[in-house]
Amino acid sequence: MELIPKALRERLLTPEIRRTLFYVMGLSLVINILLLTSPLYMLQMYDRVLTSRSEETLYAISAIALFLLIGFGALEVMRSRALVGIGLAIDERINEGVFTSLFRDAVNRGQGLTAQPVRDLEMVRGLVSGHSLTALFDLPWAPFFIVLIYVMHPVLGALALAGAVVSIFLAVISERLSRPLVGDTSKHQMAASRFVDACLRNVDAIQANGMLRNMRTRWLDSYSKSVELGAAGADQVSGFSGSTKAFRIIMQSVMLGCGAWLVLKDASVSPGIMVAASIIFGRAIAPLDQSIAASKGFISGLMALKRLDALLARNASKGEPMALPKPKGTLKVEDLTLVPAGSRKAVLQGINFTLEAGEVLAVVGASASGKSSLARALVGLWQPANGKVRLDGADLAQWEPDALGKYMGYLPQDVELLVGTVKENISRFGGASADAVLKAADQAGCHDLILNLQEGYDTQIGEGGIRLSGGQAQRIALARCYFDDPALVVLDEPDSNMDVEGVAQLDAALVRMKARGTTAVVITHNMRLLRHADKALLLANGGMAYFGPPRELMEKLSKRAA
Repeated sequence: MELIPKALRERLLTPEIRRTLFYVMGLSLVINILLLTSPLYMLQMYDRVLTSRSEETLYAISAIALFLLIGFGALEVMRSRALVGIGLAIDERINEGVFTSLFRDAVNRGQGLTAQPVRDLEMVRGLVSGHSLTALFDLPWAPFFIVLIYVMHPVLGALALAGAVVSIFLAVISERLSRPLVGDTSKHQMAASRFVDACLRNVDAIQANGMLRNMRTRWLDSYSKSVELGAAGADQVSGFSGSTKAFRIIMQSVMLGCGAWLVLKDASVSPGIMVAASIIFGRAIAPLDQSIAASKGFISGLMALKRLDALLARNASKGEPMALPKPKGTLKVEDLTLVPAGSRKAVLQGINFTLEAGEVLAVVGASASGKSSLARALVGLWQPANGKVRLDGADLAQWEPDALGKYMGYLPQDVELLVGTVKENISRFGGASADAVLKAADQAGCHDLILNLQEGYDTQIGEGGIRLSGGQAQRIALARCYFDDPALVVLDEPDSNMDVEGVAQLDAALVRMKARGTTAVVITHNMRLLRHADKALLLANGGMAYFGPPRELMEKLSKRAA
């Protein structure tokens, strides 16, 4: 089984990153050669200095060893910095795609998603920059050390090989047993995190309805399971890590004992070889110890990498679409069928209508008749299961989302402004001029409302700022819709949170919008808003119950009510 999918390797391993990896491999080669400094220094101490009793030899060998060890430290720093650079390069390579794909997933798959992909990206960067990857670069040099021990003496080499095989066996067993536990722990952690996110989005309802204890109990079910599995995984990893370390120390002691026995039996074997072989064996097995100790983080990092791969593959771009001119606003819906994500049942089907540029359509219907679903489809948030939504003749799917968004204004039913100033929210965080922001606020009729805020257009909203009422947020969001004179405006229940003054300003804003010739679709329960419309659409039973002049619809509904 591939550790990293081929498509992901091709996406991540740019020529620059490949060159850096080869650079790290070269550094690892030199570092592992320099690791022999200590055992060879010990060998020379026993075989040359102590036998010759020469201070000059001691000083010379010590100076050489010190120089090599300083070089070893410098190369370790260089390797660590190179790995950090690779982590940053990988992050830079995919961070925009991850952020974009996260939002596309949220649009296409609905609610229930969290910022887990962003945490996965941080985990992958930490994996590449951390010590677990360093151990992998050192691991291939273990055979070199074992061969060197064999050159010192075949018996010691055979003993080192046997010890290495046992250590590898322990490492493989540790990884096989840890992977399921780490995977299950991650699933429960993400479930607990998603539940907390959902609770925080509904904090007022939970507190006011006395649901906190019940929510805490449900959260603890997932959280406690993740803690239990995490503890079991940590115990398992620490058990194998401790066993491997103990085995390494035992083997080093056995190597010393075997070396001493060889010194006694074979005059050609020096005491220095006995000590050097023991130290070199420790160097050969050390990366395995590190790999086992870091296996939990390594497995978690690989799982995060594969989740990111699935996310990016799911939202892979088919290429940059050709830029289209600013639309005039002609909207055409052809045999539209909408099926929610995760469902097989259509909420709307067979929807057909045309709006000429500058016309206003009022969409009415009972609750759950598909009005908000239609609104989402008209702005490109929902992909049709069948049919087309065309703006000036072009299917919305032919537009690049950001390019299309510049020519649209969308007011969702549940309005939430983003963390930032009022000016930034109205300008869609595009750094627009003050004149453009003031124009949008005037068109929406919320200029005076904004001036009454503590710092006017520079008032901070959200974290570290003020909390707006539902009506205030809705009116500022309406200004965001009107920003930069969009060709199409879709308003979903625009008066749902407004007071009498807000409704009056909304009426005036709709009049100004119609006078400017902006195409608009207004989703409403309020029949009063039909007076602004050129056409009306009644949705019922998943389809069109009426499409035509608003006056006739109002007469039809009045007769039905009578």
